[in-house]
Amino acid sequence: MAGSTAVADAAAAIRTGSAERVVVAAGYLVDEEHFALFDAGRALAPDGRVRPFSAGRQGMVLGDGVAAVVLESAAAARRRSAPVLARLAGWGRAGDAHHVSQPHPQGTGLARAVRNALHRAGRLPEDIGYVNAHGTGTAASDAAETAGLRAALGDRATLVPVSSSKSVHGHTLESSGLLELVVTVGTLRAGRLPVNAGYLGADERCGLNLVTEGPHRAAPRYALSLNAAFGGANTALLVGAA
Repeated sequence: MAGSTAVADAAAAIRTGSAERVVVAAGYLVDEEHFALFDAGRALAPDGRVRPFSAGRQGMVLGDGVAAVVLESAAAARRRSAPVLARLAGWGRAGDAHHVSQPHPQGTGLARAVRNALHRAGRLPEDIGYVNAHGTGTAASDAAETAGLRAALGDRATLVPVSSSKSVHGHTLESSGLLELVVTVGTLRAGRLPVNAGYLGADERCGLNLVTEGPHRAAPRYALSLNAAFGGANTALLVGAA
């Protein structure tokens, strides 16, 4: 989630006037060390399939990923006649300090991050039209994320369409937050919600409105991109259509 943290830092710098434009880039290529680390922790899916929020999910799959975005103030974009692809309406970060590698079962840190993003943007849960979830495909993480979404969004958590693009590109670690922000921006621009691939059936601990029947058309005005990391770090980016 280092990429989404960098986006939040860049947005804060622009809002306070410390910068008018920031380029944020991140990349990760699967390496033996990380593969061995996650394999030893039994976090990798033995069948090589990521099934976020699904019954029968067995873990995550690492993936290569590179992404870059340009964040700038509205005034700076106007001066150079830049095409605006989307707006970063709000962002939130929070830690739950629960465990070095396990999320808090109630998703408390994630819930605070989402609330902070909504508060900063002056928006309500009802304004969110899509959630690109962290969705790693591990039993504990997906259940905790569901609990955090329910705590932050209330009844809206079971209505808003949700998918994890990790089900397609895998977990790209340091670049995942930035790559998934790009996916979220693309979702708003294309008006098509990404599928939550690999779904086998409902898990009672993950009662979300998952996009399981392939990409379908929608026109959300706001979307959330969520990320979490070891040590209890959580980031929520609220993206608005241009």
